[in-house]
Amino acid sequence: MQSAYGYQTPPAASELTSVEPGSPMGELLRRYWQPVCTSDEVTDLPRKEKLLCEEIVLFRDGSGQVGALKPHCAHRGASLEWGRVEEKGLRCCLHGWLYDTQGRCVEMPCETDEFCTRMNVWQPAYPTHEFGGLIFVYLGPAGTEPEFPVYDIIDPDVVGEVELRGMRLWGDYGIGYVKDCNWLQHYENIVDPWHLIMLHQVISGNQGHNMLDGLTHETMARDMAKIDFEKTPLGVRFNMARELPNGDYFIRHAECIVPNAFLVPAVNDSGARKSRATELSWAVPVDNEHVRGLSIVAWPLEGGVPKAGWRPGTDISDAIRPGAALERSYEERQRKPDDREAQEGQRTIAVHALENLGTSDKGVVMLRRMLREQLKRLEQGLDPLNVVRDKDAARGIPTSTWNAVLTASEAAALGDNLGRLA
Repeated sequence: MQSAYGYQTPPAASELTSVEPGSPMGELLRRYWQPVCTSDEVTDLPRKEKLLCEEIVLFRDGSGQVGALKPHCAHRGASLEWGRVEEKGLRCCLHGWLYDTQGRCVEMPCETDEFCTRMNVWQPAYPTHEFGGLIFVYLGPAGTEPEFPVYDIIDPDVVGEVELRGMRLWGDYGIGYVKDCNWLQHYENIVDPWHLIMLHQVISGNQGHNMLDGLTHETMARDMAKIDFEKTPLGVRFNMARELPNGDYFIRHAECIVPNAFLVPAVNDSGARKSRATELSWAVPVDNEHVRGLSIVAWPLEGGVPKAGWRPGTDISDAIRPGAALERSYEERQRKPDDREAQEGQRTIAVHALENLGTSDKGVVMLRRMLREQLKRLEQGLDPLNVVRDKDAARGIPTSTWNAVLTASEAAALGDNLGRLA
């Protein structure tokens, strides 16, 4: 027995987990467009959000442009979350100073026009970008904004007739309902395919892809043909291959797009021989102890209207994955833990110094190493991975996430490259 008497917990690995301004990871994440909410959540009222430990107030002016301002009015500090959205911007509730989407104060009702012009007051603001039903904010240094990257699965020119919809991961669709922990605990779960078997199949019952049905502790090593990991041009992905009872092979890939975007293929069998991921998602740090999940879903169209009865590939309705239900009793959560319990249960911020990593953690190790490489690039004054400066190169960026079913002869032709189906 190892006595717990006098046990000391080391500090968290702040280099990768802390995201406040000035922290290494906080500065890295600020070099990318980060989603903060869905488009339909910015209504005729201001919306206060926290992103990377910073509070911002979002609003949409009469022309449809979205502004992202620091919350405390430059006049006397009243919070703009109580302001009034108008045609030309957001008006503070206290003395009526009106700010446009760029942060410029364009009206001071209690002052003369000459005074307003001479004062030239600007409320601190951040650039915004709206795409695919999400609002993105750039919190990095002024003038360093990269092109907004449009990956192939959300590019209508690549995937064809789709409607792009912005969704929260713990809204109607999504994976895990994880929110009360550090962002990295949620993000690195994407390149941990072994948890699909141990957590979602063996412990919690049939909550994952039905091609993994029947796996137990005893049969796992025999039935799981291959799991490996590799770097991609965008980040890290896992490759899973399993021989099915009928002799076919099930192939599955999921990919992390550095620094905090990810792709997960369908968790339920669609019957298709090959099915690409239908959602691009982000694990967005609210602060060091909370994470926000947001997705752009490429919803297929039929005859110009959204396809009836279709659901996103990572749909976790109770019928598909009962262990992921949001409202469950403490006893039920203990009997059938899911992503939320497993990830939030690693502590609010995981302590990497206490981990004993194994060969199955190779994907997590690769991801952490790649994140550290981007921190070094930033220190050297270089653009980190996936910062795109060329406008043409920012469209249709290839990803590599899907499920596929191969016949035995197709699998034999691939040989050792079975897990890396292109």
